[in-house]
Amino acid sequence: MSGPVFILAFVVLSAFRDVFFAGALRSAPFFAVALIAFATCTAAFLIVALAERERTLRVIFADLRTFLLMNLFTACAWLSYFQSLRYLEPAVANVLHAGLGPLTILAMSAVGWRIVDAGAMTFLEGICQLAMALCLAAMVVSALLGLSAGAGGATALIGCGFVVVSGAAITIATLYTKRLHDAGASAAAVVGTRFLGVLLASATALLLGPADARAAAGSSATWASLVPAAFMLMAVPIYLNQIGVKRASPLTVRVLLALGPVFLIALQTLVGGARLSGYSLAGVTTYSAIAIVAALARMVSAKASAKRAGKLSAEAVTARAPS
Repeated sequence: MSGPVFILAFVVLSAFRDVFFAGALRSAPFFAVALIAFATCTAAFLIVALAERERTLRVIFADLRTFLLMNLFTACAWLSYFQSLRYLEPAVANVLHAGLGPLTILAMSAVGWRIVDAGAMTFLEGICQLAMALCLAAMVVSALLGLSAGAGGATALIGCGFVVVSGAAITIATLYTKRLHDAGASAAAVVGTRFLGVLLASATALLLGPADARAAAGSSATWASLVPAAFMLMAVPIYLNQIGVKRASPLTVRVLLALGPVFLIALQTLVGGARLSGYSLAGVTTYSAIAIVAALARMVSAKASAKRAGKLSAEAVTARAPS
């Protein structure tokens, strides 16, 4: 049960992350923020990984294909998600990003794309996922019609496009990290190496981009303002999430991540700095209620599966015992 606890801690801290970086991305160049944030995460956990008694970095680089695909999909996911925060209100971006996870796993199963064993879904969970998909579609429509706190029309369409890419890509990246964990890689080793693609893309964009963006990325004031937040709101929760990914099934992880909007709504209400329209509030509240039911159904299903497995194991031991 420790895996879901770590995932929930990640979800709470992620709400703070989204509110903070939604503001930061409107006041600083996009790729400068991305470079500083992910350089902080990478540096922090590469140090931990190098200090580990068992150098599990060898496990990651031994499977070069998984390492490259993990970085590719991680870069697509985070750069797309950060972009979506510039076009959509945080709660809408968060719910679309999180809610697409289970649906992505179902789509992958439908086409036979299997990275790791993602677990089975019960009938009740299937009904919940269908209801959540309809809720996500309604939120996209409300955003496009300008009924959310952000701009509608083409602006919302761009934001929704970015967040659809981020939601699907982060799910696939998580499955590749799960494969590395199953091979023996530690959480620190995975976190310390999964953002190298983001750093490469951000550095390339800064080199080819405008001079003011490069100046912001090289400014000590920018680093001083973003590094503490990046460590507390990204490095720490990402590490907690990675531990949870290691200890829980992929489907359990994605369903629990779908609870993120609950905490984001609460935070937006407390700080009052990020707007939330009535339509978005209704959509996110409905979605979150369904997500809670789905999460409870997943936990009950996992507990029942563990109980059955224990019973079968006991019967097998009894059958092998001498008479």
